Amino acid sequence: MTKIEKIIRIEIAVRDQKKKMMRLKRYQKSVKRKSNRRLEEMVRLFSEFVIEQVKDYLPVKYQGIECKIVEHLGNNGVNRTGIEFRKPGGDMRHTIYMNSYYEKMKEGKSKEAIMGEITEMMKSGYDMGGELKEPVLKDFQQVKPFLKVFLVNTKANRRKLFHMPYMEMEDLSMVCRVHASSSGWTEDMEVTDGYLERWGISKEALFGAALKNMWESRDYVMQEGDSKVDACLSGFPEPENLLDTPDSLVLSQREPIYVLTNKEENRGASAVLCPRVMEKVCMLLPEGFYILPSSIHEVMIVPKGEEKGPKELGKLVRDINLIAVQREEILSDRIYEYDRKTKRIRQVPESVRKMEEMER
Repeated sequence: MTKIEKIIRIEIAVRDQKKKMMRLKRYQKSVKRKSNRRLEEMVRLFSEFVIEQVKDYLPVKYQGIECKIVEHLGNNGVNRTGIEFRKPGGDMRHTIYMNSYYEKMKEGKSKEAIMGEITEMMKSGYDMGGELKEPVLKDFQQVKPFLKVFLVNTKANRRKLFHMPYMEMEDLSMVCRVHASSSGWTEDMEVTDGYLERWGISKEALFGAALKNMWESRDYVMQEGDSKVDACLSGFPEPENLLDTPDSLVLSQREPIYVLTNKEENRGASAVLCPRVMEKVCMLLPEGFYILPSSIHEVMIVPKGEEKGPKELGKLVRDINLIAVQREEILSDRIYEYDRKTKRIRQVPESVRKMEEMER
């Protein structure tokens, strides 16, 4: 066999191996899609069961409340099933999504405990009233303090973004939500085109107000990855917030990973949109870093100079998204850098593998 023939055989073997890997990935995606559809069906059945049973667990004063199943297009095209509770003849209504309660039932939690949690959540919404009453939602000046900006994947949310104001950034989009928390009760609402019409404002005015809130916020947290895991699993004290350290502090480039999120750990990946936060990260890691989107809730900060480069880190993100992250919580299959001149994140080209990215 000549040298050229050996090279050709090796190339053919490598190509065949790549084809096998692609077939395996397509199979994995197919299985996951079927599993997601089955899950949506089961959550709806569970919701019907809750509606039939819930009034048996409610005090007399709540017996007149009307209940109905509602479907909502969630992040990344995931259909969310919830129950809308509404006082007869009133505008006040609260929707409680059933996905998490269905998961608790699968884990073996008793019917009584689950129904108790749902009814307590419903009562809290009505008894507290919340910040976002209907008169408030009609007035943009009253809504402004509650506006926040969050990140979503543009391609995976095409249907949703068709009805929402958004601003694109790389393969991601910024969207606005009205978000208020008080006394353990959280109210959260997407800003759609309909609200822009109601408020009589432009998209630019909306994002101007929301971004101003973000830039002034002290709500962000950056912690060492290992210490964060120890605190979650072993009850150790929460590690310090590195964003609050003196400007003279420089972190070790050998620390494998840092976690960047917000104090609620809810849609905290938006921290990368805050120039004040990212400038601080640049000061802590002056030799550079990569941004890994582990979910919509947080990003991982990986110092440059580690063994893995952008190609390997991109593959790591894609593999984790495929295996370990719920579809609704995926942000991106790519990794990013921060550009200090433009004060924006940008994709690292070596990390992009369009043929291997997840179909949403």
